[in-house]
Amino acid sequence: MKPMNKNFLWGSSISGGQCEGGFSSRKETVVDIIPQGRETRFQYLDQPGIYLNRPEGFYPSQAGVEFYENYQEDIALFAKMGLKALRFSILWSRIFLDEKMEVNEEGLMFYDHVIDELLKYGIEPIITTIHFDMPLWVVEKYNGFSNRQTVDLYQKYVETIVNRYHDRVKYWISFCEINVMNHALYMVGGAILKPTDNREQVLHLCAYYKLLANAILVKTCHDIDSTLKVGCEVAGTPCYPLTSLPIDYALMIQNERSNNRYTDVMVKGKFPYYFLKEMQDYQIDMRPEDLQFLKENTLDFIAVSYYKSSLASHEDVQTNPCLDKTAFGWTIDPQGFRIMLNNMYERYEVPIMVVENGLGTYDTLENGQIHDDYRIEYLQKHIEQMELAIQDGVEIIGYLTWSAMDVVSTSEGMMSKRYGFIYVDRQDDGTGSLKRIPKDSFYWYQKLIQEKGE
Repeated sequence: MKPMNKNFLWGSSISGGQCEGGFSSRKETVVDIIPQGRETRFQYLDQPGIYLNRPEGFYPSQAGVEFYENYQEDIALFAKMGLKALRFSILWSRIFLDEKMEVNEEGLMFYDHVIDELLKYGIEPIITTIHFDMPLWVVEKYNGFSNRQTVDLYQKYVETIVNRYHDRVKYWISFCEINVMNHALYMVGGAILKPTDNREQVLHLCAYYKLLANAILVKTCHDIDSTLKVGCEVAGTPCYPLTSLPIDYALMIQNERSNNRYTDVMVKGKFPYYFLKEMQDYQIDMRPEDLQFLKENTLDFIAVSYYKSSLASHEDVQTNPCLDKTAFGWTIDPQGFRIMLNNMYERYEVPIMVVENGLGTYDTLENGQIHDDYRIEYLQKHIEQMELAIQDGVEIIGYLTWSAMDVVSTSEGMMSKRYGFIYVDRQDDGTGSLKRIPKDSFYWYQKLIQEKGE
């Protein structure tokens, strides 16, 4: 295997809302109230309904995999694997417990310990400020990012954590997959629609205020320490037209615009004409000082996730017939990874950090071991395509898989949809010993990092 730049960040990712647990010492987040079950969960991710009348059942995000209690053991395993970087999220609901916004020192100290433990092993900490885990009290009182006041709350939150950790954390990411808000308004935007609301108008309100919030993180980091680097994560999903019909090509362009519009503002500092037209159509109050602020505070790098490609079809064909699929129906398209990276770098010409790439599928424990050759094959093919993109001239500064260990899946709320290098003995109903068991892919990634770092 060809060695990489010695500063390249080989790593992996987790998130607070999917792994931490520690529920008694924090407040609820938007995902804590989503019950298990794929159909129910997909409805909740966009429209939580009358969420206070919660059905009986298991709420997996409240328990996670108890990283809060086991972070030292887990980080020791990450170090044994050879990770050079770990991306994780801070839970706003652990730092500020209610609208009084009084700092919870116990919460800050927990992340002090996590950061210090990572640095002890030479692992670069990379922080995401919100990873599908907005505090529920922000939703209840302000309806999330549909309200401008939430931007002010977010500013106090990020000023608090950046001031606290800037001496130890260089890389900061504002939001996880901001463009996923297009179809997961509640989970990403924290907004609940009333029967009289226009969904597109609320979506554009959330988009506008989240873009302002992203710029606030950029300014906060640069003001506190000019060496800090700020990104925002977008879901990188290349789209192919099903046929050569012009209508399918037009649908592909529409899909790309819908996903690129956020990144255009965050990197280029201005709204593309079609996004600006949408904002005007939905009568969003776009103040001149806001537009200037966005122009002056743009990203240092783009954080990107990649799992699959998509399809544009006037016949409403959802899945590419030319590609294999995972056990959960996601297309497997390594070449699409290279295509996406090239398209993104050509459009923005800023460094790219891959912060999520992985295979979510079922793992079988056999005699205390997990032989996941299928995951190794998946990751190997994607890494090969990433290296080809680097040869193409794309500037990629890191590759972080999803996920370092098994966590609660966002889309299904299941433990059995596993992504990690480390098996966690927790089942879909919450039972299990929580024992951590390295999979075959753990040792494969360990070897790959060693060889790539020569």
